Amino acid sequence: MFRLNPLILLPLISFFWLAGGVLVAGSLYPDYSHLSRFMSALGATGTVHGATVNQAVFAVAELWILMFVALAIRAVGSDGPAIAGLALVGLYAVLLLTAAYYPCDFECRPEQPSRSHLIHVSAGFLAYVAALAGLFLVTLRLNRRGIANLLRSAGAGLVLSGAVLLAGTVQSQEFAGLFQRLLETLIYLWLTIVGVALARMQARSGSL
Repeated sequence: MFRLNPLILLPLISFFWLAGGVLVAGSLYPDYSHLSRFMSALGATGTVHGATVNQAVFAVAELWILMFVALAIRAVGSDGPAIAGLALVGLYAVLLLTAAYYPCDFECRPEQPSRSHLIHVSAGFLAYVAALAGLFLVTLRLNRRGIANLLRSAGAGLVLSGAVLLAGTVQSQEFAGLFQRLLETLIYLWLTIVGVALARMQARSGSL
């Protein structure tokens, strides 16, 4: 029964783990705004619960994604381009793990950024680029194989939406947090849809 397939459950677990952790941590952070503040500010240098948030929320959420990638690579078999796309999704998770290990400076908007802050920001930006590119490539391959008909005409639109949201996180001060959360939600939704497509493929092959 594909509804209980780990390819579907793992992205959902990761999403709710991240969202729940951010909500709890945000409630413990004085005057924290989910609209204007990056999620990373909850784990920034100098915050009371920063180390816990980085390790127990951000890092663990990415471990769920790495587990998903490992199972998805097995599911696509010897499809090289699909594996390359999934590897980019894995890179997204690894880069966000790196960002958790190198937290941003307090409030994530320093005038003179530290080395850790620069690594954090660079890793985070590249992570989102890798996720969008990887999911687009995987979608193209699944469409060509007739597996992900739901995304047949949506891949380019998802990439465009992701690019707009990513630009919003960089350019906007007032709504940077909102743009980041929408971008993460888009990526997780896309991961879940890919998981559903792969689970259906497994179910069909198992019934032959």
